[in-house]
Amino acid sequence: MAHRVISLRYRPQNFDELTGQNHIVLSLKGAIKSGRIGHALLFAGPRGVGKTTTARIFAKSLNCVEGPTVYPCQKCQLCREITLSRSIDVIEIDGASNRGIEEIRSLREGVKYSPLHGRYKIYIIDEVHMLTQEAFNALLKTLEEPPPKVVFVFATTNPTKVPTTILSRCQRFVFKRLSVSEITSRLRTIADKEKIKITENALHYLAIRADGSIRDGESILEQLASFIEGEVTEEDVFKLIGFLGNDFYFTLLNKILTVDLGKVIMMLNKGIEDGADPVEIYRGFTNYLRAAFLIRTGVPCEFVELNSEEIEVLKKIELSRDEIIHLLEICLRFEDIVKRSVNVRIAIELLFSQLILCLTKSKKRENNNRVVLSSSPNKNVNIKEALFLDLQKNSPKLAGIIHKADITKNNDNVTVSVKNEFAKTQLVNNQKKVKSILKKILNTDFILNIEIVHQKEEESDLIQTIKVLFDGEEVR
Repeated sequence: MAHRVISLRYRPQNFDELTGQNHIVLSLKGAIKSGRIGHALLFAGPRGVGKTTTARIFAKSLNCVEGPTVYPCQKCQLCREITLSRSIDVIEIDGASNRGIEEIRSLREGVKYSPLHGRYKIYIIDEVHMLTQEAFNALLKTLEEPPPKVVFVFATTNPTKVPTTILSRCQRFVFKRLSVSEITSRLRTIADKEKIKITENALHYLAIRADGSIRDGESILEQLASFIEGEVTEEDVFKLIGFLGNDFYFTLLNKILTVDLGKVIMMLNKGIEDGADPVEIYRGFTNYLRAAFLIRTGVPCEFVELNSEEIEVLKKIELSRDEIIHLLEICLRFEDIVKRSVNVRIAIELLFSQLILCLTKSKKRENNNRVVLSSSPNKNVNIKEALFLDLQKNSPKLAGIIHKADITKNNDNVTVSVKNEFAKTQLVNNQKKVKSILKKILNTDFILNIEIVHQKEEESDLIQTIKVLFDGEEVR
């Protein structure tokens, strides 16, 4: 007997076997029980989350000899034919390869005929957004006034490309990206049935690599089971699919904090030589920074998609929330450069050079803003932070200006540097209030200076040059 891959052998055959789409299941079950069957349904969501599978289950529920029912028998001829994709009354069309007007004209001709065996004639069009504009136009009239006992189910990963005239005639169901815990649970069930020995850490990283797609997770699991003898470990996952664990990104981030560019570049190249895709390193590091940002903002741990040990490690990283935000901004600005670069390795090295430069500037500003209190020589205070917190209570507008300003103290002079005339005017008009608060903070007399410093954007000339090289025109 020919081998069938895991994703096909364990494909859900009823609504209760679907993973992570309870909102879709409840809605479809309600429609079937009440008899309110829409003539056109749009299933939208990421790849590998069950859109086409749900469409088949829905078709079986409508055409089963015991139906319409939310629990198709799986034994009658109609159910078996739909499971094997051989049903005359359930027509599956690939929108990517049958996207022209001629195919839709053929569909319109077939719609006129009643179902041969089942109650409904059901058209499942996968990747419907790939149809041409002319094909959509040809489909529109049929979709608006379909013959009785005809149901259309459209599946798409990109609903924004479906014309609004089509969307307005469909009941829309949005499939969600599966969480790491949901994918892990599903893969553990399959591994136990297939007698695949795999550690929990390996399953965890495999689920992360699946990136919300249960089908991708199942494919990777089968690949691991085929090539690895004995128990599958997290090291096997890293080696086989070129994936890097969070330990790599934690070490990398720590080397960035030490501002040692040489060690950072050495580590990046070591990861690439071990089989990791540079784009994967970019994506993984950005996701790791996102996790650090979520932890700093107090988001519940279940949204971070890390285990408890990794969360505790992230909490110890010496980065403020503002610094993490700046690092994330740089990473996102580099996204196009990394993806479009002919030599991705160089683009990655430039990215991490910019990250280190950003942290260096941040530490320098922090040191400039930190002074010693005259009343307590051993106690340091951040002038900017203290002024910001005091103003935040009664003057949020001034607090916002101070948050973006730089404050330095040199002997008896305190200088507040802002970036525009509006900010300077607001501070000058409220100079007495600002000076009064600063006097309480510093506990000494001083001269307050307010000035405008015209700074360039964070994006350096180097990044501008790279964009010119890729875009072929000057960035304005």
